[in-house]
Amino acid sequence: MSVLKIIKYPSDILSQKLQPVENFDSDLKYIVRDMFETMYAYNGIGLAANQVGINKRIVVVDVSSKEEKKVLPIALINPQIVNYSKKKQVAEEGCLSFPGFFEKVVRSLSVEVEYYDINGKRQRIIAEGLLARVLQHEIDHINGIVFVKRMSLEKQIKFYFMFRIGKYKF
Repeated sequence: MSVLKIIKYPSDILSQKLQPVENFDSDLKYIVRDMFETMYAYNGIGLAANQVGINKRIVVVDVSSKEEKKVLPIALINPQIVNYSKKKQVAEEGCLSFPGFFEKVVRSLSVEVEYYDINGKRQRIIAEGLLARVLQHEIDHINGIVFVKRMSLEKQIKFYFMFRIGKYKF
């Protein structure tokens, strides 16, 4: 197992829409294993492949330490959100690619996600609460959207100004 290097903002790969996984082989299983290892090493609850420099639509999530234990670690290959709840929630988010930076973001309270498991079997999950928030955050990543883009316009302007003057260094 390997702990991979976390790619920090403003790396170009964080703003790219990633390529779909086509081969559900042992290489994919090694990537997923290393992504979980990396996520745990950095005390994360979600990680997208581009955050470790991999141009593939892969997401790993584990909110079991934050929510009920019945939520297991999950790897999602080529995930897409097919339904968002109309009910929204504001909560603070952080990101391993923005270490030490946290801000409030509006997200749907629940989502329905279609994806493939590591064996290539099509799956569907309906997630609520923290799991829904993490899935939205990580699926945004594989679509080239960092969570700063989900902040209010006023907070985005402040963030980019502070980043440019060197207050935020990732």
